[in-house]
Amino acid sequence: MTISHRPGDPHGNDEMEITIRLTASEARSVGKDALLMAEIVDSCLWALGMLRTGANSRDSGSPTPTVGDWATALRGLDRLAPRLRGTRDAVVRAYLASGGSTQRLADVMAIPLSELQDDAERTMAQPPDTWEEWATTSRPESTITRSKSESTPDANHA
Repeated sequence: MTISHRPGDPHGNDEMEITIRLTASEARSVGKDALLMAEIVDSCLWALGMLRTGANSRDSGSPTPTVGDWATALRGLDRLAPRLRGTRDAVVRAYLASGGSTQRLADVMAIPLSELQDDAERTMAQPPDTWEEWATTSRPESTITRSKSESTPDANHA
């Protein structure tokens, strides 16, 4: 994967274009979940912009964000946390299973070793939860629709 950015407007209006390019292997294994994650990150960047400027730049005239704008942003952001946690837990599990040290992991994660050890022991002692399974299961045909409950993903609503 590579990420690049460049000005998005040739007229110098401070716009930015961000491109995420997946390798063929990443594209095959992640599938449409890549689009879902991009939409979620887009919601996060939109929310950051509204919080920092007090304006909804996606509406004509950049008005003050409405309750509906904030709700829309939250809908997207709410989808991010369980996916990040599941992916993080899967990476911790894979790191430790491959012989990685807890000290190095604590350093990488910038947390105290004692906290990391407790967290790692809990992670390794339990089977993967549904979001960790989501992170480790190839879903090239998954859809981009939101399920009624983000707590239990399935192949049709990841």
